[in-house]
Amino acid sequence: MWRLAFGLVLVSSSVLGQQAVAAGADLRDMMSARNIAMGGAYEAMGYGAETIGGNPAGLSLYKRYQLEASGLWDIPQGYGMAQAALADSASSVVAAGVSYQFATFGEQDRRWSHITTMAMAYAIADWLHIGVAGRHHVITGGSTTNSITMNAGIIVRPWQFLSIGVSGHNLINNYNKDITRYFVASVAGMFFNQLSPVFDLWADFNQPAPRFAYHAGLEWLIANTVPVRVGYQYDAIAGHQYIAFGVGYFNEGSGIDLSYRHEVAIDKDHPGDGGRMLALTLKLQL
Repeated sequence: MWRLAFGLVLVSSSVLGQQAVAAGADLRDMMSARNIAMGGAYEAMGYGAETIGGNPAGLSLYKRYQLEASGLWDIPQGYGMAQAALADSASSVVAAGVSYQFATFGEQDRRWSHITTMAMAYAIADWLHIGVAGRHHVITGGSTTNSITMNAGIIVRPWQFLSIGVSGHNLINNYNKDITRYFVASVAGMFFNQLSPVFDLWADFNQPAPRFAYHAGLEWLIANTVPVRVGYQYDAIAGHQYIAFGVGYFNEGSGIDLSYRHEVAIDKDHPGDGGRMLALTLKLQL
């Protein structure tokens, strides 16, 4: 299984390039409130059900049943997203998860998207996890498609406090500007049972010159109950720069997260689109 997933990641990179990602918030921004607050850096963490749409190998990192509901709202950009996700890594040696996401975005060419994802992960060893996910997109409006693609990933955890991941997204080419292929290298730590620094590097090879996005965040879990988060994102793929922060309530895996993401200009030639995103996530863990 791991040879197949890894092979798909390598082979897919040779497929013909796609159109550039549309400006403003797009389908890559479909995250939970925790991820938004940490600058979009989350793929090596494996804590919540967001692993279904991120690096699916993270599903098997922790044993749990996880139910999440999230909403994002960016008023200036006219971006809205709602999602529900369910993950199960406790009842079988193969972890599994399913999620549904609805997003509307764009201005003159507004789009409405429905995305369903099913993911599986397997722990080859305590330190090595692999995963694969299938995604079904239905998009109407300025960009239309009814298509299937896939994600695949690997996470290595050499020590309990460190996770390192690599993943490929949209590996089956849909030739749609909203479903572009990209790759992510990620690292996450856990120190003193309360500090979690994270970093993700996103790479886009769809243009003649590679483009990258840098995501970094930090979570401080106060008294094992109140997480405080900050994040920074420099997105040279779509030309955006963000700062973010958030807070939540945490009790044995269940709780609520709130976050805010603020777009700042990169320079006078890249003033951004004035994004101001609010995010809310409710989660239940058993």
